[in-house]
Amino acid sequence: MSHTDARGRRGGHTTQPAPDPQLRHAAWQAALPTIAFLLFVSLLRSPITAVPPLLGRMAADLGMNSSAMGALTSVPVLCFGALTPIASLVLRRLDLNSSVLWALAVIMAGSVLRSAGSVWAAFAGTAVIAAGMTLGNLIAPMVIARSFRSRTALMTSSYSASVNVAVTLSTALAAPLALLIGWQGSTAAWALVPGVIAGFVWWKVFPPQRRRDRDAVPPGTVSSPGTKARPGRDARRKPSVSIVAWPLAWIMAAAFAAHNLAYYSTVTWLPTALREVARLGESGAGLASSVFQITAVAGPLMVPLALNRMGWSMRRVMIIVCACWLALPFGMMTLPSLWLVWCILGGIAQGAFFSALFTIVIQRSRTPDESRRLTALIQTTGYIVASLGPILVGRVHDQFGGWTLPFAVIGAATVILTVCAMIAVGDTSRPAVSPDDRPTEV
Repeated sequence: MSHTDARGRRGGHTTQPAPDPQLRHAAWQAALPTIAFLLFVSLLRSPITAVPPLLGRMAADLGMNSSAMGALTSVPVLCFGALTPIASLVLRRLDLNSSVLWALAVIMAGSVLRSAGSVWAAFAGTAVIAAGMTLGNLIAPMVIARSFRSRTALMTSSYSASVNVAVTLSTALAAPLALLIGWQGSTAAWALVPGVIAGFVWWKVFPPQRRRDRDAVPPGTVSSPGTKARPGRDARRKPSVSIVAWPLAWIMAAAFAAHNLAYYSTVTWLPTALREVARLGESGAGLASSVFQITAVAGPLMVPLALNRMGWSMRRVMIIVCACWLALPFGMMTLPSLWLVWCILGGIAQGAFFSALFTIVIQRSRTPDESRRLTALIQTTGYIVASLGPILVGRVHDQFGGWTLPFAVIGAATVILTVCAMIAVGDTSRPAVSPDDRPTEV
């Protein structure tokens, strides 16, 4: 027996080799792109979801009624729809790396303006924040299509989970933080602090490209002989496809619109509903409604687990997700005392639905540019329709009182998203090829 063996036996275990520092360094370098991406996408909702728990405080300070509060929370959704075509054109002119830094800068600038302490600043700052987020909504699927193509379902789910973690924190902690630094400081903090961190990490991992690097054909891109890639475009231009003539694109847009109408209406009015239904205070209602957000972290992670590990079909996943989504509004209408159960089911569903739908979108897109155009169509249509949700629910509540009819509006949206999702998962069509080889824009 060797000396090493004897020493190992005397210690009751075998000697383990020391970790290789080079392997640790390589693993860290491999993880950095994912970390940079998830830090960026965490800013795509939390600066606006910090507002609903503070609506009562803001309304008292700025003199807004329920309709005005609903309109304020609808501004981001309306901007997401109205500005998406413009954002799509802007992204054609920017390289993908620098576009992330621009999006973060716009979000942070808007958060400063929103905190100025007047009604016009609140609306204008919210619109600026939404403009930066609109860029981010298009950028995220493009980054996944470019840098994480082999892990589409996992990265889409991680993207959705990261958003929901940040949203949960902002929803739960916005009101307590406002007790310390006021509502202006609280709403600004959720954009400025994480924005600086995310921007620095992204700049270190994905520095803006030089012009000659942008003109180079990305690795793995198929191009025609003599074709030179342009900034923001995929080099493969033949054949181009007509996204607007593809029926499935509009079905997915309808599903996304109904999902977002239900989501933003719930995020906006759930804290107020819980104060009236469950008799909770301001901070308590914010913490309670954060259940809807924290459980959404688990939903996206269940999608790749069900698809890849458990071997479920996308249809089976969608049936379960939609059933959970339906439970929230109809549960609140019939048994509001069980609001915790309905918030958990709805939270899991809203996170999983986004992940499942955009997994389909990215998988159907053959290039980052095609992903940009398909995502632009879906988000333009979906967010414009969804922007009506918080206003409509607020108006119904003002007119009729109580929360049965407002949740009926949300319930109708979940029925529509269920029908459209079932059609989408069964559709195997492809977009039609355009008659010419010019890229077809939305």
